[in-house]
Amino acid sequence: MMFRLLGSLEVYGPDGAPLRITQHKQRALLSLLLLTPGNWVSTDLIHSTLWVGNSPRNAFGSMKTYVSQLRRKLADANDPENRIESRAGGYRVFADRRELDVCLFEEAARRGRDALHDGDPGRAVEHLNAALELWRGDPFEELPVDVRQAETSKLEEQRWAVREDLLDAHVALGQHHVVIPTLRALTIEYPTREHLWCRLLVALCHSGRRAEALAAYQTAYRFLVNELGIEPGAELRQLHQQMLAGDEVTEPFRRDLRQIR
Repeated sequence: MMFRLLGSLEVYGPDGAPLRITQHKQRALLSLLLLTPGNWVSTDLIHSTLWVGNSPRNAFGSMKTYVSQLRRKLADANDPENRIESRAGGYRVFADRRELDVCLFEEAARRGRDALHDGDPGRAVEHLNAALELWRGDPFEELPVDVRQAETSKLEEQRWAVREDLLDAHVALGQHHVVIPTLRALTIEYPTREHLWCRLLVALCHSGRRAEALAAYQTAYRFLVNELGIEPGAELRQLHQQMLAGDEVTEPFRRDLRQIR
């Protein structure tokens, strides 16, 4: 089977056919169990996730009904395993890492990072693009923000690291023109991340667009000074001095790629 959680919940049977789970509380329950597959989830947590505020008198009975319905739906997908196991006070769902798009994303990200470290940026681009293509929206969309926040924050950080690795891979291939549109968009979305401005300046200069690089520096400078009240950091200032002096512009730092666990 395949459980897609990097966006709204989607479930596919062993034959690749989509498995329709339309009832909201069933979708939320399955998403909650898949948040920590293989681990027990207490009925109290399930209750507070499915019913925020007032809950019906028969809430725990309804919970059992939702579990039974999910079991039947998963069995209808020609999967003989009992995917959802129960015990007093909790439930858990079993899923192989190969069945979860979250795990496939992490694996593709790892392969891309390893390829980049091994000096194979072309292969890195393939794996990193494959990792990003798995994202369709916010992870675990069916769950309340407070329930999914820890996991989604971790995934967003991993996604950010993949974006950075992909930029580095394109630069290593000499494809500065490829990263410029992405960097422009990212500096607008995340203007406080100075390393993005540094990459943009380097890419513009290596594309023969030094005047645009100088203009981009001024944009970064005005934002940092006017909005945050701080001067640009040493790396950004060094790049600016290289541009003004007409020197060859090189990225004045080397990012330590983070381990994605």
